[in-house]
Amino acid sequence: MSSRKGPRTSGRKKRPLSASRAPSVEGQEMSVELSDIPPHKHCLNCGVSIPPDRDTCSDKCKTEWDRMLSRKKFWNYLPLIGAAFLALLWLILMMSG
Repeated sequence: MSSRKGPRTSGRKKRPLSASRAPSVEGQEMSVELSDIPPHKHCLNCGVSIPPDRDTCSDKCKTEWDRMLSRKKFWNYLPLIGAAFLALLWLILMMSG
């Protein structure tokens, strides 16, 4: 039994639907004109469609995004802090003889 968590996938990467792969409804191909989609961005945290001048959809998403960034920075610097600690420990041990 495997220790994998989450849904099972076939291992294939999912590709976005192109015009040739778009599902058909009763023999008709579905297509979306780019001019039909208003200018927009997606929330950095949850992916909801938002106006182009904003980065997140709400204050809650903004605080979650900022917290995630600070945690990511901590984990990015942790190996450097660990290496500095080991180098300092090695230096102390070498000096004490």
